[in-house]
Amino acid sequence: MKDLLDSLKGTVEYQVFLVVSATTKYPDLLMITETYQKIVDYQLIFTKLDETDRLGNLLNVKLGTGTNIAYTAYGQNVPDDIEMFHPQKTVKQLLGGKI
Repeated sequence: MKDLLDSLKGTVEYQVFLVVSATTKYPDLLMITETYQKIVDYQLIFTKLDETDRLGNLLNVKLGTGTNIAYTAYGQNVPDDIEMFHPQKTVKQLLGGKI
């Protein structure tokens, strides 16, 4: 994958997104994100936010990796359930507020 992305440099503009489930255990998220940081700069997309009320992993991964969260997905109807990441909305949920 690194070779493929390296071959694109200077020829086309591209963005890389790493899609991970919000239900993934934190140690696994760290392993996944650290592995991808060795390959390419990326932005995160967290899915399955509708399947958990524990969103601390989003904040922990963001702070731990310095990687931007670009999008979140709250349901099974793709692309309708994908939205841009809203930090205020997530912080409100983390503090126990309703969205």
